[in-house]
Amino acid sequence: MKPVYKPSVVPVYAVAAVWLLYTLLFGLHSMGQIVLCAAISVAAYLALKAKFPGRTVQEEEPQPAPDTGDKQLDEWIKQGRAATARIRQLNERIPGEKLTATLTGIAQTSARILARLEEDQSLRGRCRQFLDYYLPTTVKLLEQYVRLQDQGQRSGNIDAAMDRIETMLDKIRDAFSRQLDSLFESEMVDVTAEIAVMEQLLQNSGLTGRQEL
Repeated sequence: MKPVYKPSVVPVYAVAAVWLLYTLLFGLHSMGQIVLCAAISVAAYLALKAKFPGRTVQEEEPQPAPDTGDKQLDEWIKQGRAATARIRQLNERIPGEKLTATLTGIAQTSARILARLEEDQSLRGRCRQFLDYYLPTTVKLLEQYVRLQDQGQRSGNIDAAMDRIETMLDKIRDAFSRQLDSLFESEMVDVTAEIAVMEQLLQNSGLTGRQEL
């Protein structure tokens, strides 16, 4: 992920509106009128740019195509990456810090699950349901949420549906975190075993604790 600044389009639209309205009301029949219109448009641009400065968003950097040696697995990872990118796109259309943070967590965890799967192909069975159902269903729920949000008219049914989706997204974020954690279970076992062996060797060699003089 890398931060990318996206300027607001409001100041640009304001400049266009100034030129259009000025032309309709007064016309541009002399150099003085053109200069005056330009000055007004610059003032409008600067004022609105200060009020609508734009925002910085996190964009995913291009990733090399997966190359696990298994075409089917590579295709699953590509589809997973596409779904994760779609979640990030939809997230940009949703206001509200709480839901934005939830969706950011879902996208980040999904990307880490895919990276872990690419790293260790033996996990494909444990990730199958995540790839085939959980991730695409999350995208569908989020697309439905955006459609409801964009209705422009809130009602009891719309609010209730959006609330249910928000609650479900919280559960999905937690479930994805547990999924990721479980994928490192075998490594944790290996680390624990290595530590136990090292501790035993250090103890046998008299290298642990304080040595008596």
